Amino acid sequence: MSKRLVKQLLRILGWILLPLFVYLKITDYYIIESWKMPLRKTDVIVNFLIFLITLNTIVYIMAGFYRRRKGLDKRQNDNLIAGINNIYYLILLGGIVAGLLLFLGFDLFTFFTSLSIFAAAIAVLSKDYISNIISGMFIAFSDEINIGDTVQIAGKKGKVIDITLSKFILLNDDDDYVILPNSTVFSNEIINYTRREVRKTSIDFEIDIKYMKNVEELEEDLIASITQYHHLIRPGSFRLKIVDIKKDYVSMKFQYILDQPDREMERDIRRVMVRRVVQVIKEHQELNYIENDEKL
Repeated sequence: MSKRLVKQLLRILGWILLPLFVYLKITDYYIIESWKMPLRKTDVIVNFLIFLITLNTIVYIMAGFYRRRKGLDKRQNDNLIAGINNIYYLILLGGIVAGLLLFLGFDLFTFFTSLSIFAAAIAVLSKDYISNIISGMFIAFSDEINIGDTVQIAGKKGKVIDITLSKFILLNDDDDYVILPNSTVFSNEIINYTRREVRKTSIDFEIDIKYMKNVEELEEDLIASITQYHHLIRPGSFRLKIVDIKKDYVSMKFQYILDQPDREMERDIRRVMVRRVVQVIKEHQELNYIENDEKL
């Protein structure tokens, strides 16, 4: 049984039981007096269950209306839904803490005012976590990054998979999950490749200077190596750039524009390109060996 189905069944069960809980409160728990459970504790449990079902229903309805308005699938999320879920978890956590304290017989106002110094100490110790939560809220409700965008943050590049209460999750080109604290994302420079008007695909690589005759020849070689993909690439969009020149090698970037962005296709082209670069290096190594043998 899938996790999604379990959630749906629990939600339906909650809707069925909600009228019963409301009825128990209206009748002052008359029908369960024989259970000999303290009325105060019974009331706390029923109030918490009503709170939980109502909160879950509100979030479910809000997310459903928003998905329908945006044309999103039931399993698709975006920033607003991620933000709503984060708020839901915060409110739920507060409800659990309050319910537990009431069940144990504490008066909430007295409890929190008497522990103000202790609460301040907790806030200091958990400031990083609180900072991540606040940063996550700003990120989730901003329009700078959306779930599904391809971004680069703090040197990490990948597709945004999820924005949780404290973590920002990327999926990189190697299908590895990169998890960053929300505060790191909020305080660092962000490159959003998806928001560019023209979505260029870039392949970065380094090559030893002695294995490269000239840039034009290497560019033509790389373009020819992906001939089978030319019908998917915008004509005239190929470009080989020199990013940096070091003593022993050159950092280069090969760019092109796909007619329709496709992550799998980008991966296939990248694999062909990298193999071709390795082959070019190997060919030049063999050529150098032959030239050295002739000189000897």
